[in-house]
Amino acid sequence: MTTTQAAFTSPLETLSHCQLSCPPTPEQALTLAMLLAASDPWLTLNISATALEKYLLRDDPALRRYVVQVGSDVVGVMCVRYPWLRGPYIELLGIGANYRGLGIGKELLAWAEAQARRGSKNLWVVTSAFNHNALRFYQQQGFKQVGVIPALVCPDYDEILLRKNWD
Repeated sequence: MTTTQAAFTSPLETLSHCQLSCPPTPEQALTLAMLLAASDPWLTLNISATALEKYLLRDDPALRRYVVQVGSDVVGVMCVRYPWLRGPYIELLGIGANYRGLGIGKELLAWAEAQARRGSKNLWVVTSAFNHNALRFYQQQGFKQVGVIPALVCPDYDEILLRKNWD
């Protein structure tokens, strides 16, 4: 009898551009928090490294936090909430500025979609309305805007809910 591994359960994944591991160690969480807090959208949303570090380490059984590494360098993170609304929700995807544009984000989304297809028909993500680069990136990967959520993270900014689905 062949069994298929449930989505988002492996603690270690090797992709062509990077490696994923979870959960983050306290040292990795601190590195990631400082990396993210130094760039948008976290700067604009005024989300501190301390808040990001707490988020990356807090107890939450439905949230899988994957550290993204290239070689020994911690370069980003992808946090996936699953189960969610009839499919996984990529709650956070962040790549350090020095590693953007190298195909890592695209590869992470392809991996997340492959995981999601094991038992779901949707993959969800939210991005800040002011984050035009992220919005364009997700749309290029096949995500469609399904709604605007006013003041979800910060009273001054709206968030855009996007979905990729398949039959």
